[in-house]
Amino acid sequence: MRSFQSVAMSIAFSALAAAGATCAFAEGKPVAVQIVDQMNALYGAHPHTRANHAKGAVFEGTFTPAKGADAFSSAVFLKGAPTPLTIRFSNSGGVPTAPDTDPSTGGVRGMAIKFKLPDGSEADMVCISQNGFPVASGEDFLALLKAVGASGHNAPKPTPVEQFLSSHPAAHTFVTRPKPVAVSYGTEHFFGVNAFKFTNAQNVSKFGRYRIVPESGTAYVSDEEAAKRPPNALADNLRASLDKGPVKYRLMVQVADANDPTNDATKVWPDSRPLVELGEIAVTKALDTQKVENELLFLPTNVTAGIEPSDDPIINTRTEAYAESFGRRSQ
Repeated sequence: MRSFQSVAMSIAFSALAAAGATCAFAEGKPVAVQIVDQMNALYGAHPHTRANHAKGAVFEGTFTPAKGADAFSSAVFLKGAPTPLTIRFSNSGGVPTAPDTDPSTGGVRGMAIKFKLPDGSEADMVCISQNGFPVASGEDFLALLKAVGASGHNAPKPTPVEQFLSSHPAAHTFVTRPKPVAVSYGTEHFFGVNAFKFTNAQNVSKFGRYRIVPESGTAYVSDEEAAKRPPNALADNLRASLDKGPVKYRLMVQVADANDPTNDATKVWPDSRPLVELGEIAVTKALDTQKVENELLFLPTNVTAGIEPSDDPIINTRTEAYAESFGRRSQ
C-alpha cells in the first residue's frame, strides 16, 4: 500500500497537473456550484464534458426483477416485464482522455443506470466502485477539493490536503484503501453512496444501500499488468465480452439495522447486514458514447414511487452538482 503522504500528493499533483490551477473563487455561490467551479479549476476546461467522471462509456441493457422483489419495494421496475436500461460506466476525475490507470482517477469507477419506466418516465441509480464515501457533506467535499488545489509542488509541509486527510479519518481511509484495476467494468462491483428508503405495497419501509455484483465474480489484474494495458481497457474489454453474450450483474440492497446511520455516507455498515436481491442487470449492447453522452443526466434523487432518498444531506448536493455540470456542458 502506498504511504499516506504519497496518496495525498498523488491526488493533489495529478489534479493540478491537469489544470495548472490552484483554487476557484466562488464565494457566495451555492456549495454545489462551488464544487463544480473547483473541479473545473483542478482538471481544466473540457467543453461539453462532465466536471467529474468525465471519461465514460455508454451501453444498453435490461433489468429483470427477482421473484418476490416487489415485497421489498413497490417500485414499478421490481415487478412485471424487464425494464430497458441505459448504463454509463466511468472513471473518476475531470479529464476525459485520462488512461484508466491515471492517478487523477483515484482508482474509483462509476456505474450510473437509467431505468426507462413503462409510463415514459425515468429513474436513476448512481453507484461507485468503493463502499463508502470520503466525506459526509457537500461542505466537506468542497473543503477537500480546495485543499487539493492549495497543495501544489511548493506548498509547505504538511500540505493542506495532508492536513485535511489527517483530520478526516473517513477520507484518509477512502484514499488509502487499495483499489486494484479490474479486468473490465464487467468484473467490478459497485456500491450505492447513499441510503434510500424502500417501501412496499403494505407500507412497510426499510432503509438500504445498493450493491451491484458481477455474476461472473469480480476479477482484477496485477499492478504490473495494469501498467501495460491500453488506456481504455476497462471499456474495451467489456465491449469484447459482449461478443459472447450479455454481461450480467445482480442488483441487491444491503438492509440497515435500526442503529445503522442513514445520514452519513462515510459510515460503512457491517457485512453482517442482510442483502436483499432485487434482480438482474444485463448489459447487452455498446452504444456510440460520443453521440449520446451529452444527452445523459443521472440524478441520485430521481427515483420512482416505492423508493425515497434518506436524510443523508449529500444526496441533494450530488444532485445539484450534477445538474450544474449538465447545464454547463450543454451550452
